[in-house]
Amino acid sequence: MAEATAPAQTTTTDPHTEVPKPDEIPFKDPESAEVEFKISKDINAMPEEVRDRFKALKVLTDRLHDLDEEEDKAYRAIERKYELLYQKVYAKRAALVKGDVQPEDSVCAKFEEMKGRLVDEGYEALEVPICDVKDIQNTTKGVSSFWLRAMLAHTSLSLEVTEKDRQILAYLEDVKLELHEEGYGYTLTFTFESNSYFAGTEFKKTFVMTKPNVVEKCIGTPIEWAAGCDPTKEKKKKKVKQNGKQKTVTTTVKCDSFFNFFETIEASELDKKKAAGGDSDSDDEDNKIGEQMDHDFDMGNDIKDDIVPLALEYYLGVIEKEEPEDSDEDGDDDSDDEKPKKSKKPKVAPGGGPKGPNGEECKQQ
Repeated sequence: MAEATAPAQTTTTDPHTEVPKPDEIPFKDPESAEVEFKISKDINAMPEEVRDRFKALKVLTDRLHDLDEEEDKAYRAIERKYELLYQKVYAKRAALVKGDVQPEDSVCAKFEEMKGRLVDEGYEALEVPICDVKDIQNTTKGVSSFWLRAMLAHTSLSLEVTEKDRQILAYLEDVKLELHEEGYGYTLTFTFESNSYFAGTEFKKTFVMTKPNVVEKCIGTPIEWAAGCDPTKEKKKKKVKQNGKQKTVTTTVKCDSFFNFFETIEASELDKKKAAGGDSDSDDEDNKIGEQMDHDFDMGNDIKDDIVPLALEYYLGVIEKEEPEDSDEDGDDDSDDEKPKKSKKPKVAPGGGPKGPNGEECKQQ
């Protein structure tokens, strides 16, 4: 009965009552806020004899949304419970990868036991490419470049890693995931071995979300790069006119790099600009900020949902790498032979910079 009486309380609303603006509605993504705004205006503008019916329908719809939020919270609680259990296993994996511990005999015995249960005619007939482990074959502990290799085997993340990034990511020792207790956000923590590329060994990327899949902030750790070793910047020459004469100047510009992931982006800045009103140039800038936030969120989800839990599978290459969908509508027969286009690699010049784990020099910009 309570549900039936709720709509009646809305019947006294003046049809010309001012409806809330999108930025006055509790935080939700801009599209949802716009929908709420339109619904309120539509119902208030309806003829009086039908208006109450739609007010009642809107209240019932809001109740469905409330139940949906309750479901999200219940699922989130279960997700966090098991993520805390996963972290204990991840910690043991990190110790093995870094070489802090050696494999225990009891654990290896479990593997042999599991293998024994799997062996049958199908097992023996299965052809599996030999995993190349030459780079760690003569080492006594740990698995070097474990995380780099896992990311390079991932369809989307492999496109984010440039040649310069590879040398640096080879120092990556662990990737940790922390689901926030409040809201629906999470933090990824990247732990590196000490190296000459940058100061510090731990960088974080935090996604703040009050609602599921609605990012409010992407907070990254600023990186203090060694001179000439920042893969996110490159030097370019361009011609400019000064005093009627043309001269060539060198400028530093942003370029593609995995490490752009650690930039900080806030949706609130977009809201402030929108409220203040802007020209077409600022609109273009806003679009770039929104696109970068979406891009970083996609990267974060790939690492959170794929790389962290399935690192070994990606490292071994047992998860098949999917080819990006071909958007070419020409239907050329030779389109399947084309490799997916990767991000343009920044130009590098030889230099005597810091060396990577394999002895390769840091490429100067």
